[in-house]
Amino acid sequence: MQSFTAIIPAAGKGVRLMPFTRNIPKTMLCVAGKPILGHILDQVKELGIRRVVLIVGHRKEAIVEFVRQRYPQLDAVFVEQPEPRGLGHAVYLAKDVVSGPCFILLGDTIVDGDLRPMVFGGQNAVGLKKVDDPRRFGVAKIEKGRITGFVEKPDNPPSHWALIGAYSFLDSKQLFEALAEVIASGKTVKNEIQLTDALSVLLQKGVSIAPVPMNDWLDCGTVEILLKTNQMLLTRHAAVPEQAELNNRIIPPCWIDPSAQVSGCTLGPYVSVAYGAKLTNCRLEDAVVGPQTELANKTALHVILDKFGSK
Repeated sequence: MQSFTAIIPAAGKGVRLMPFTRNIPKTMLCVAGKPILGHILDQVKELGIRRVVLIVGHRKEAIVEFVRQRYPQLDAVFVEQPEPRGLGHAVYLAKDVVSGPCFILLGDTIVDGDLRPMVFGGQNAVGLKKVDDPRRFGVAKIEKGRITGFVEKPDNPPSHWALIGAYSFLDSKQLFEALAEVIASGKTVKNEIQLTDALSVLLQKGVSIAPVPMNDWLDCGTVEILLKTNQMLLTRHAAVPEQAELNNRIIPPCWIDPSAQVSGCTLGPYVSVAYGAKLTNCRLEDAVVGPQTELANKTALHVILDKFGSK
């Protein structure tokens, strides 16, 4: 069986996360001590996938450097999306470097759940989660356990099953051909080419796509969701160096990078401190401290703090 290639669209500017995303891509913002993209690539590695195609755009150099330095074992290919034209367009740009089966994970989305049944279930599949208000999402119409349609951000949703941003296809050529049809038709939603429209084309051609329920997902598109993601990850992966325990009051769960310098601080609960940060006499709770950020005599609650600003 041909091995899977992971496609990770990561070209977004992250307008809702300004000023943090002015100088770095949204997917490079840190939660639980590492960039969002790091958590996603860890999931890809755990699945045994070694070839990754990243669709990059805004401040792409930061992504290229991070992946090459921190994930040298991956066969990483970078494809540029010159202008934001939607998720469907981003995925379509991978057509010249991807063949065979592919797995798509959005570059600003951390999925909570076992991805193996989706990727290795021997079928085309999409990850779904039942939500109270699906109007903000792509939505799957399901009848007798089968997906019969897709619609993007509908005013009158056909179900409460939202697409979470994880997709698996046995034949990427079929997907790219469906995307080409959507692009040729000129159809857009809010001026963007949507992946859900290509999924609809596949269904119309008789290609089956299986629904795979997931526990949850966090799209990391706002400060509030980033902090929620940080909390969720810290409950599972807290880690504090011994030296930081000696010189500070740590209220778990927290995550402090071994390279961070932390002195005279009270941190936690739910505080993550990324690599190269320097904190002195700070009191932080429910906070994310970004890489190489220097703080002194700072008291803060429910915030992101980094060298590009705080909110």
